[in-house]
Amino acid sequence: MPMFWPGLLLSLVPAALLNRPVGRVLRAHWAVGFVLLLGVGGVLTATLLPEAFQLSEGGVRHCAVEGGRHRGLHEVLAAPHLGIKLAAYAAVGLAAALAGSRRRALVVLAGAAALPFAVAAVRYAVPVIGRPCDVQDVWDGLQGVALGALAGLAARPALRARTV
Repeated sequence: MPMFWPGLLLSLVPAALLNRPVGRVLRAHWAVGFVLLLGVGGVLTATLLPEAFQLSEGGVRHCAVEGGRHRGLHEVLAAPHLGIKLAAYAAVGLAAALAGSRRRALVVLAGAAALPFAVAAVRYAVPVIGRPCDVQDVWDGLQGVALGALAGLAARPALRARTV
């Protein structure tokens, strides 16, 4: 993924500029807004930017639907791009779980869970980027969001007690 790191660096700009307004909308600390924006930027750069430096010509709409499966830790560590995508989705899930009230956190978590499906839809609708949609990618994204959300939900009581 040669375009990931430059894309992530570019994601720092909106994350730095918009973290406070997003934090206010979420009714959370500005750092939660920063993590959410940087995580979304990471997801978009890891999943939607072309893998090469040019767009493919005459892409074909195709979506592999041969069931997703859980990847073991050894598979994620063996393929760095999987770990990067998992970490980006986990950052989104973490920030979503740390959003203000429980109701707000549930709404943001629902949006975070929809993100892998939206990425697959864009990959299918825009074949010229050369990234075919795949059920395994959706499954990996959902796992990342779930791991981040679990970490956020576990940290939530400690963070609440600290701010009171």
